[in-house]
Amino acid sequence: MNSRPWHGACLHCNICRHTKIQAQQWRARSPSYPEQRSIDQKPRPSKASSLVRISIAHQAGVWTLDMDMFVQEDTLSSATSSPASSLYTPSPHGHGGLGSSWVQELSHDQQGLRLINLLYQCAAEVAAGAFDRANFYLEQITQLASLDAPHTLQRLAAVFADALARKLLNLVPGLSRALLSTGGNSGEAHLVPAARRHLFDVLPFMKLAYLTTNHAILEAMEGERFVHVVDLSGPAANPVQWIALFHAFRGRRGGPPHLRVTAVHDGREFLANMAAVLAKEAEAFDIPFQFSAVEAKLEELDTDALRHVLRVRSGEALAVSVVGQLHRLLAVDDAGGRNSRHVPGSSCLTPVQIIARSSPSSFGELLDRELNTRLQLSPDSSAVLSMSPQSSSLSPAHQQQQQREKAKLGSFLRAVRALSPTLMVVAEPEANHNAATFLERFEEALNYYASLFDCLERASAAQAHRCAGERARAERLVLGEEIRGVVAREGAERKERHERLAQWARRMEAAGMERVGLSYAGMMEARKLLQSCGWGGGDYAYQVAHDAGGEAFFFCWHRKPLYSVSAWRPAAACRHT
Repeated sequence: MNSRPWHGACLHCNICRHTKIQAQQWRARSPSYPEQRSIDQKPRPSKASSLVRISIAHQAGVWTLDMDMFVQEDTLSSATSSPASSLYTPSPHGHGGLGSSWVQELSHDQQGLRLINLLYQCAAEVAAGAFDRANFYLEQITQLASLDAPHTLQRLAAVFADALARKLLNLVPGLSRALLSTGGNSGEAHLVPAARRHLFDVLPFMKLAYLTTNHAILEAMEGERFVHVVDLSGPAANPVQWIALFHAFRGRRGGPPHLRVTAVHDGREFLANMAAVLAKEAEAFDIPFQFSAVEAKLEELDTDALRHVLRVRSGEALAVSVVGQLHRLLAVDDAGGRNSRHVPGSSCLTPVQIIARSSPSSFGELLDRELNTRLQLSPDSSAVLSMSPQSSSLSPAHQQQQQREKAKLGSFLRAVRALSPTLMVVAEPEANHNAATFLERFEEALNYYASLFDCLERASAAQAHRCAGERARAERLVLGEEIRGVVAREGAERKERHERLAQWARRMEAAGMERVGLSYAGMMEARKLLQSCGWGGGDYAYQVAHDAGGEAFFFCWHRKPLYSVSAWRPAAACRHT
């Protein structure tokens, strides 16, 4: 095995940049995929070894490590067929024990590779509901990783370990609510805006999304004298985007239009500041301007009265911009069935007694029920359907309310279509964090956020004048919160339901929208932005690519798409309905 240090010039800066952990056999080994067995089936021991291949890409090529391993149900011991086995499969005795001496015996390279494997094994045990086993792996991870560690993979692993622990704790709802009800970072909520600003400053993705959106709006509004832009980006909104649009409109042939911006945000202070900033800039650019504020979250908008809520007027060309928020409409409220789950025969027990009296298999049954009764995505509908057996006991009014909530995204998109917008531009993370099973979401999230942690580390390190604490806060308060949302939460609490462009295209088309191709000129502007900011080559290796049809853009880190931007309008058959 190549022993290049994972923290050094080759891998520390590239850690998980293209991390592709090819674990198909690992998933087959794992007894934890709920769709592979019924609720009352217990995990069966794996007698045979399975090949697990981990490939980590770096500048010089791809390192590949093959491991043969098996994990039996009645023991935590493991066996491997390679001399490097001690790097990957922990044992409660000897070198793999919980003492700290084994950590010092590992090189940095070995620690990094072991962390990757520990995360996967821990996720498998969490999915199986094996409380003791998962706790064992968490203890191993915490000896190798921490939020303030010097190396990217260690910090990433610490965040995922926190999310896995929260997921495991959710098996006992009372205990989970008692310990986590205030949120892990509630005391630092005031730091979140600054953490988001740091991400905006050092990473190009939001700037590219704003630029691409503005360019599409500018092209679509050519010749229009009255333009209304609706900003639905919520926490991702930034007045900088519309100041840039002012500048573009000012320079267009025929002069700027009468421009109205409506912003939807749940922060009154943010809206007031945005109104003041944009009014001042519009005056400086000599642009007729009006600002309207809607104090609400996107998911709170009344789709039946959307025209009134957004103050849409006839005679104005309408553009809708939504950056990084549309996926939140996929969350539904299934609280009706969540509170009734308990360990059989434990109605008089405290949460701690439940843990003490429950075997790993009973926890597995609990989590099986959790995963199987949670939300499943219907392939032929924009709604999210509940599989909860408790739903049948709800009152008809409650069931109707749940159905309305579950159809939120579809009804919202149809309501937008009914506004007859000239253009709707959607920017979303390019990841599948809305998979039906926990393990699929975990694997996708680990690969996706490894890339984000890596490019944030590289960008922050390149700006020596910035404090490392800003990078740490962004990792913990923004990216870390997203990871917890994907990995640890379910139901209405799981807001981060990112989906890939292909999935969004199906949803948009089902709602009566059709694609509007983004122009080549828009792509060149995006690439010019990367070059002008020093992001276009060398150590950064950001790219702007287009989809197979050349109609949508992807923003990539070392060829891995991390964000997508696409444009839509009402389909021809729906424009006058």
